[in-house]
Amino acid sequence: MLQYERFEKIINLLQEQSSVRVTDLVPILDASESTIRRDIAELDKEGRLRKVFGGAVSLDVQRNGDSEHGTGRRVNVQSRDVDAKARRQVDEKTKVAACAAKLIESGDLVYIDAGTTTGSMIEHINCWDATYVTNGARHAMDLARRGFKTYLLSGQMKASTEAIIGYDAVDSLRKYHFSKCFIGTDGIDLENGMTTSDIEESMVKVEAIRRSEAVYILADSSKFGLVASITFAPLEAGTIITDQLPDQSFRSQTEIIELGKAT
Repeated sequence: MLQYERFEKIINLLQEQSSVRVTDLVPILDASESTIRRDIAELDKEGRLRKVFGGAVSLDVQRNGDSEHGTGRRVNVQSRDVDAKARRQVDEKTKVAACAAKLIESGDLVYIDAGTTTGSMIEHINCWDATYVTNGARHAMDLARRGFKTYLLSGQMKASTEAIIGYDAVDSLRKYHFSKCFIGTDGIDLENGMTTSDIEESMVKVEAIRRSEAVYILADSSKFGLVASITFAPLEAGTIITDQLPDQSFRSQTEIIELGKAT
């Protein structure tokens, strides 16, 4: 494949899914990782995409977010640490987490994504006859302390979110076939789907979703209309569990469990 053909293929893929990884492009472009990295660097220089560690992201997500202020969409450009996130929408997150925990059944192999809402699930889980896998370091400790059979992914530790991320984490996921996974998100948007702020965290989310029979996205109502840097899944990838749905348009795109306003 000629260079200009690779360029067009990369740009077309970014229009479809907002982010691409070098390793995923190797079989698609039939080129080496070093060649693809050079292609991405050149496209970044031309201003056609944004180069990030391990791949590239579309410019459209940021452009859409920047131009949509006042129309219901907000751009989430900050990646807060885990303690800061834990102090936000506490009641809503607890409600969502308790609902999610009830979905776990005997014999399940469960993946629990790093994050504060997913972490809130743990105190509500009452199914001991299940196996739990997580990329959240704190999640693993909390699960183990409660006596659950727990596995922590290997890989790089991101201190601010206490998440195990990167290629090693993705590789360690590849031996599993989950019956259920519970995924956190930084934003949910009708056009851009499920988004997160870190490409290496998005890689882990993508692989976990790919390896799960049933996918649940946990999101309090504040996440709707937010667009973060990286799309990791389309809306239809899983069932969204939320305390309150601010826009009923989302129902036409995916299944939603709405718990209603707190009383």
